[in-house]
Amino acid sequence: MGRVDNLDWLETFVAVVDSGGFSAAADSVHRSQSRVSSHVASLEQALGARLFDRTHRPVVLTDVGEAFLPHARAVLAELGRGQAEVDAVLGVVRGHVVLGSYPSASAAFVPEVLSTFTARHPHVSIDLSERPTLDLSGALECGELHLALRPLAPHDHTDGLAFRALWREPLVAVFPPDHPLAELPAPLSLSELVAHPLVTIGGSIGRDVLYEAHVALKQLGTATRIAWQTDQPQTLVNFVRVGLGVGITNALAMSVSDTAGVVVTEVGTPADGRTAAVFWNPHRDTPRAAHALLEAILATPPPRGTVPCRRAHQHHARPGSPHRPGG
Repeated sequence: MGRVDNLDWLETFVAVVDSGGFSAAADSVHRSQSRVSSHVASLEQALGARLFDRTHRPVVLTDVGEAFLPHARAVLAELGRGQAEVDAVLGVVRGHVVLGSYPSASAAFVPEVLSTFTARHPHVSIDLSERPTLDLSGALECGELHLALRPLAPHDHTDGLAFRALWREPLVAVFPPDHPLAELPAPLSLSELVAHPLVTIGGSIGRDVLYEAHVALKQLGTATRIAWQTDQPQTLVNFVRVGLGVGITNALAMSVSDTAGVVVTEVGTPADGRTAAVFWNPHRDTPRAAHALLEAILATPPPRGTVPCRRAHQHHARPGSPHRPGG
């Protein structure tokens, strides 16, 4: 029997098993299909036996492949543990993190976080997944995300999740400069807005954005008059520009929109606004890389126009940090 002297062969072999075929393995290990085939062939030559039965579609392991697989996995796992130990001594963070966010936070806050974080931790790759608020919570629960930026309200699907509050932002009204509301002192009251047709963020995320406003209006005993709804903050501004109604949305969305030609004014009291937070699932192991990203999020100043929250604020979990690997 020859000598197995290339760890890439083992990595490729396991990738073919886990992916279900040579083509899928090529995608997962970022190699050409011919290179994947070459790695497996070299490993088979070194072992002196076939690892896959290629007459099946998809390919299946031979008896030799079944016998060798746990040893290949053990070698790769032990190497990973060794690299992690060295990284811990050197203070190097490696890994992959999936961060969920809602669009306005992605535009106003995430770029600053990632700019600083990637410069400090170049060996960590990050995927950004933008979703509606309620979808973010569900993705945390099932492990699709490691961390998520989302408003605290509505609280649907947050049972069992932990969070640290980041900032509080007001609701704002958007209207043309010659609108009657322009003559009133700021901040405007919610009751003053409902005399006009409203343009809101609607569709899949409307309930998230206007949750606090709807609650406050309900307490006033006033029905909310929604004339138009859109998923896009810039569309809301454009509707307002042509006189289709008065916009009402969160301040952060307007801070990342082109508001030339319209007035943006705070609405209600601070209690009528919303709080944004970073969430995680304390019941799942949080990789060291995700823990480092959480620390970077907490250390990044909130977006302009928002009010920082006390960072000790945490919900549905004991105080403390997310679990470290093995913790």
